[in-house]
Amino acid sequence: MAVDTFDPQQFDPSSSKSSLDTALVDRAVSCALAQPSAGTELSLTSEEVFALAPLVVHAGWLDAGQELTSDSLVALIRLFTLGEGQFSTWQAGAKSAVVKLVRVLKQRGEMTPELTRWIKANTDNRFLPHGDLMDRL
Repeated sequence: MAVDTFDPQQFDPSSSKSSLDTALVDRAVSCALAQPSAGTELSLTSEEVFALAPLVVHAGWLDAGQELTSDSLVALIRLFTLGEGQFSTWQAGAKSAVVKLVRVLKQRGEMTPELTRWIKANTDNRFLPHGDLMDRL
């Protein structure tokens, strides 16, 4: 008789092994680009809030972000930053998608001080935009 082992990482959406569904990324980008750029209040339907909630902590953004334009990355950063403050299901802490998307922008040399200031001004998450210091050591 054989006994299987349970690996919780296998079922963890924030696991670095899992990749993002392209259709869901496209939906997130569409929702992000549809938001008013000057506002701080998101206009998402309850169905969109529910559908996008797993993306907030998904580790697959490092890879998925490589395929996106810088404008799309900035729109997603704004969406996830504001969403974490507005929707209880979007709480992410150090695992926030914003951290991963900011890393992609930094790799491209396109992370601006203005965007950093905007993120800090629009979040209560102490880990944004750079993540947990221990993860960077």
